[in-house]
This record gives sequence, C-alpha cells and structure tokens, in this order.
Amino acid sequence: MNSLPVPVRALHALDSCIHTSGRAEITVSANPVARLLCRVAGLPKPGRDVPVSVSFHPDGRGTEFWDRRFASRRYASVMEAGRRDDEGLLIEHFGPFELLFRLEPGDKGLNWSLAGWRLLGLPLPGWSRPTIECSETGDAERFVFDIHVAFPLVGHVVHYRGWLVPTEKTNTGP
Repeated sequence: MNSLPVPVRALHALDSCIHTSGRAEITVSANPVARLLCRVAGLPKPGRDVPVSVSFHPDGRGTEFWDRRFASRRYASVMEAGRRDDEGLLIEHFGPFELLFRLEPGDKGLNWSLAGWRLLGLPLPGWSRPTIECSETGDAERFVFDIHVAFPLVGHVVHYRGWLVPTEKTNTGP
C-alpha cells in the first residue's frame, strides 16, 4: 500500500468521513439495453466535464459506505474486505448484488477487476458476469479514476473517467 500514489493511498486509508468533488467524462453505449442497465443501476449519464462528488464513510470496523453523484444521478454501495472463502477480495454490496473484486496495487496505482458476483448471496454463473475494470492513479493532489463496464451479450455499457479532490473531512458516520 505504501507504493501507491499519495491520493490513492489517502482515500483507501480513511479513519473518518471525507467528501470529494471533481469532474468526469462519461460514455454510454447507444444500445437500449445498456442504457436501461445504466438507468436502473443509477450509473452515470453520458457527458463531458460532468460534476462529480463522492463521499466516503468508514465505519471503523473495515466497512465503508460510498455515496457517488454524477450530476443528477446518484448511486451508492458498501465496500468491505472479503472473509473466509472471499479472503483477499474486496466485496462491493450494490443493491441485491455482491461484486467481488481482485485488487492489484502497484507503483502507478491500484487496479480492480471483477472476479465474481452474487445475487442475494447466491453465486451467479461465470458466463453472466460483467467485465468491470477500474484503475486508480494520482495526478499531483488529484485522485484519478477510470472505470469500464461491459456485459455479456450487451457489450460496452459505460466508461467513466475523471478526478476527485477532498473538499471536506468530518468525524461523523454515514
């Protein structure tokens, strides 16, 4: 973790709540199914120079609540370290889904890749698993993100990239 860029390290070593803001560029497939997936999940709408805010709320026990806003569209999830069979993975709770990510830290940043997923705690077949690739890097003081989501049979769904900077730090929970 010490080799990660400072902005990445700072957002992944939180001991109190932090609010960030920035900008993003978002592309969404023209495929009607992809657009429906984005709408239902609250994923960002397409746009350039879109205002972004993300609030991170750690609970002090290894779980974090992430509240994301891309212009008027909001989505939230809960992150926690995997245990037992999921040891070494990051689990994102997103509505009734659990997304299991494999993290690969390096000098240039942190890469996330979806390794599995579950619905209501039940494993879903590998052939149905979306491809979710995320990279986090730093640019001076800015936290830089680049996320691409694609689904089998649908293809590209959404790609968003941008940056964040801290705007406020608090000691209160979610």
